[in-house]
Amino acid sequence: MNNLDSSSQSEKIELKVLFDRLLVFWRQTALSIVIFLMIGFLYNRYSTKIYKSSTTILIKEDSNSSLGSEDLFGGIDLFGGQKNIKNEIGILNSFSLTNKTLQDLSFRISYFHSGNLVSKDIYDKSPFTVNLVNNTPLLIDQKFNVKIISENEFQIEVDCEDAKLFDLNSESYLSNDEYDFEYNETHKFGEHISTDFFEFRIEKNDLSLFLDDEWDTYYFVVNNYNDLTQTFMKKINVIETDKESSILRITHEGSNPKKINDFLDRFNYNYLQIGLNEKNLIASNTIFFINDQLTSTSDSLNKVENDLENFKQSNPKIQLSKEEYGTFYQIEKLEEEKAILELNNKYYLSVQDYLTENNNIDNIVAPSAMGINDPLLNQLISELTSLYSQLEAASINSRSEHPIVQSIQNQIQSTKNILNENIENIISNSEISLTDIEKRIAQIEIEINKLPSKERILLNIQRKFNLNEIIYNYLLEKRAEASITKASNVSDHKIIDNPRLMSNEPVKPNVLVVYLFTLFLGIFIPIISITLYYILNDKIIDKKDVDQITDVPVIGKVMTNKSGNNLININSPKSAIAESFRAIRTNIQYLASEKTEKVICLTSSVSSEGKTFISMNLSSIISLTGEKTILIGADMRKPKIFDDFNLENTVGLSSYLSNQKTKEEIINKTQFENLDIILSGPIPPNPSELLNTEKMGSFINELKKEYKYIIIDTPPIGLVTDGLILMEHSDINIYVVRQNYTTKEMVKNFDEMVTNNNIPKVNLIINGISTDKSSHGYGYGYGDTYGYGYYDDSKNDSPTKKWWKKS
Repeated sequence: MNNLDSSSQSEKIELKVLFDRLLVFWRQTALSIVIFLMIGFLYNRYSTKIYKSSTTILIKEDSNSSLGSEDLFGGIDLFGGQKNIKNEIGILNSFSLTNKTLQDLSFRISYFHSGNLVSKDIYDKSPFTVNLVNNTPLLIDQKFNVKIISENEFQIEVDCEDAKLFDLNSESYLSNDEYDFEYNETHKFGEHISTDFFEFRIEKNDLSLFLDDEWDTYYFVVNNYNDLTQTFMKKINVIETDKESSILRITHEGSNPKKINDFLDRFNYNYLQIGLNEKNLIASNTIFFINDQLTSTSDSLNKVENDLENFKQSNPKIQLSKEEYGTFYQIEKLEEEKAILELNNKYYLSVQDYLTENNNIDNIVAPSAMGINDPLLNQLISELTSLYSQLEAASINSRSEHPIVQSIQNQIQSTKNILNENIENIISNSEISLTDIEKRIAQIEIEINKLPSKERILLNIQRKFNLNEIIYNYLLEKRAEASITKASNVSDHKIIDNPRLMSNEPVKPNVLVVYLFTLFLGIFIPIISITLYYILNDKIIDKKDVDQITDVPVIGKVMTNKSGNNLININSPKSAIAESFRAIRTNIQYLASEKTEKVICLTSSVSSEGKTFISMNLSSIISLTGEKTILIGADMRKPKIFDDFNLENTVGLSSYLSNQKTKEEIINKTQFENLDIILSGPIPPNPSELLNTEKMGSFINELKKEYKYIIIDTPPIGLVTDGLILMEHSDINIYVVRQNYTTKEMVKNFDEMVTNNNIPKVNLIINGISTDKSSHGYGYGYGDTYGYGYYDDSKNDSPTKKWWKKS
């Protein structure tokens, strides 16, 4: 029995030990999972994301009409049956193609956003552009740190050791001298920045499209195109999709998806352009040659045409007889033949000179394009063009000493020699023909010289005109033929798939762990964010926020205006916003009840809180009761009221106070029967001084004789003193705050201002009350920046908002 109890107890102990061990194991496993998940998250979060883009190209294989060794042994690739594919891969992997693509895309300068742990390639989303000046030598492959400190200024910092000066024109270092250099200065956008080590300008882009609040520090690097080309070449991979096909897949990797797609797109274009340029080369050269001839012929034609017209005007009765026309026809035909021969001779000589002076056929003109139907000449130039193409293809994968390259070069030289001999023979035969034609022309000219002088002059002018016209039309015809030939050319190769990301997710690193962790964060971050928002928010959200700061009574709330129209009582008289103004009107009737005529001043802390919006609609809603009301735009620093009343702000309060206009001249009628308006008028240099005169007080007293309600829209009291000056004349002072815009600190400052200045009868209206779950306030008239327009430099003095967030 005891043994049984002992055995049972032992088993319990063993089970407990096993359970404890399992518990420790699971705890350690759970801790390990958490640690490695965090490591995986940090790795994926802060390592550079690499994307891969892909494109496919169909390569046209060379065909051979004759049965040769390639046909007999192509199946075993004994003589390079896929030689064309290999050559095209060589072209795609060539340094020159990648280098040209980078230069076409202006990848000389790379832009980055400096994060806390990792930098991000921002490519086309840079808030600024660096313009190098005259390609002067500068520090290459060095970080130029740029910190944006205001809308118009930035700080640039350079700290480099053992740096070398680089010549951008030759793509080489000026010397082996190394420099230690430090630079830390503040500049304005667009300013010319010049030192012994660099020279450039930094231009500002549209920052609001690209920046987040924390994006204020950047850097750029001036690249060495040769080194950059080598870097990009390592990221390009060209493979055959199938050994039985001629389709190539090109992939490229990089950290910026748009950048790698743009690179491959331009890379494809440049590759196709190589073949197309070869096909268009002769046509382009022909057009260039013809254009050159057309210029001189056109000048001659215009001159002769003027001579002919002048002669006919001076001698209207001079006409050629039938016999003279016959002579004219004969000499015209001969001169046409002579002109064609001379034009052809110019072509022969240009080809001969070109072959002598150049070691390529880039600018050769096809004989057939000039109307020269010499079979041998056409064949020789065609063979020479083909040989140069073979030489270019062979040079991609072979050195100049290679036997194949040497053999092609020998064939080119031999063809050139034969071509030169052929051209010399053609020119010799052409000279004989020209001599014969000139003799025949001379004989006819003897007969022409027998004509009367005026008929002879007319005949000579007419023949010159007709000759130049024939040559001109002939050249136009040949140019049109060459242009059609060029336009009809297409590349032998074809893009099958345009560049696109192989996956919207990065190929490096593996993001599976990030997905799992993001799911976890996705549940809790919103809750935390909302909680922190209400804890840390410093904006006025509701009446209780106001009551916690000040004892100023709230006499009304106005909802957000989403109608797009600022005069609510005209456009939406039955809306909830209109009702809120009626409620405010009722409350105002109980304020300063002992006053028969009431002067009401409206102000706010900063712009965009809606005081002007409140002023317009409050005055209009009061006027609807039949009470004579006048609205005064006393904001002479940034007037806005005239826009909504469709008035011109040419005269107003500033005009009256500066003794330029009378009271009657500045009062305007409005759409409301009992509402008049006085605009701010032209912006004066001294608004505060004008408002602080006895004339302003007298003016208000005069208005009281005609109006029961005088509503004054003043500038923001938190920016300028104009509002305080006007409050001395008011019976009711209304301070406007805007939900989710006015800060608690602003209300606190206003409360202190009321106390310190003994401002009487102050009331408060909360504007922009949102009916949505997201509380976005209403702004009117001044933009979304505090103080904008009230100081000369106010656009740089926004107290709470980043300058690039202005709208």
